[in-house]
Amino acid sequence: MKSKSQTSEVKISCVLNAHREGYLVYPTIRSVKRAIDYARACGLSIELLAIVDRADTDTRSIVEREMADYGSVHRVDKGDLGLARNAGVERSKGEYMAFIDGDDLWSQTWLVDAYLVCSTRDDETVIHPEYNVYFGTNSAHTLQHVDMEDADFNIEHFYIQNYWTALSFAKRSTYLATPYLKNRIKDGFGFEDWTWNFETIKKGVIHKVAAGTSHFIRRGKHGSSLLDDSNRGKSVPRVLDTYLLSNAA
Repeated sequence: MKSKSQTSEVKISCVLNAHREGYLVYPTIRSVKRAIDYARACGLSIELLAIVDRADTDTRSIVEREMADYGSVHRVDKGDLGLARNAGVERSKGEYMAFIDGDDLWSQTWLVDAYLVCSTRDDETVIHPEYNVYFGTNSAHTLQHVDMEDADFNIEHFYIQNYWTALSFAKRSTYLATPYLKNRIKDGFGFEDWTWNFETIKKGVIHKVAAGTSHFIRRGKHGSSLLDDSNRGKSVPRVLDTYLLSNAA
């Protein structure tokens, strides 16, 4: 008899993007497993994929050991977080998808709570946690995400600060329709998640929050992840088209 993790119809594909996080990837995988086990106990069929992009030996060995008999590991040579996320989309089988970076953490109920919001919507929707808890430095803080359907949402705020991180939840078809763009760091363009948020909004996608959910985002990585490489220095998101569109309206 097949277990829930082996059923042919996968409801949610969880994609872990790993690079050079080293031992920091261990608690990330543990948090992902807790969230997956909780979702499976609620009757959801889940798969876990690790996209290991140009990883160092320590990161690769930890991921492969912790994923044994639990998920699949895919080595890629992208050198770019946006393209690495796309690789996860291409290899996944689920109707829905959820992303996590190799040194961040999910709360235990994240997958279930995000699925309950997303699956009950008739429109195309991306789900974010209500709170991001940033930790790992002396300036730890909490950020509350804004729902697009709330009165506090203002598109022009995007020109100052990104509303949501890339640790999102949506239908796989949403990520296929709008792939992440390659970061052009040398040209001053980074923040693949910021750009992706803009691109989806331009297409009419609604960004929602799942009430009461949290993600835990590690700071002070010192170049240990592709996220730091993407956002380093004076990089800006490619939001010019959206800026012109909103002003023309």
